[in-house]
Amino acid sequence: MSTILIVEDHELTRKTLNRRLSKAGHSVIEALNGHSGIEMLQSNSVDLVLMDFMMKNMNGIQTFERMREIKPEVPCAMLTAYSHSGLTKQFFDEGGADFMVKPIGEDFEERVNAILAKASA
Repeated sequence: MSTILIVEDHELTRKTLNRRLSKAGHSVIEALNGHSGIEMLQSNSVDLVLMDFMMKNMNGIQTFERMREIKPEVPCAMLTAYSHSGLTKQFFDEGGADFMVKPIGEDFEERVNAILAKASA
């Protein structure tokens, strides 16, 4: 079983992702913003981080960059309704594992499992 950290400030989205991932057999930890996500990453064994881009005080890219400094081996995927090619390119150039546009599609669990499989290979 994998442990997945969800960093998402929108409660309904966070709870929906948690439910889908838990149903798929994963253990889920939730963080309300980038700062708490960084703290959760530091204090827990995490296999994957899923994070929103648009968050108050610290956006997803800033959070991702800090997380890469702390635990570069943990893959991160960005989940956002705000998407443009520059953001996507920057995220992948900095080592992002996947970039998913909200609303999350039917293939969400498959994409999560593919990231986890690649990370454990």
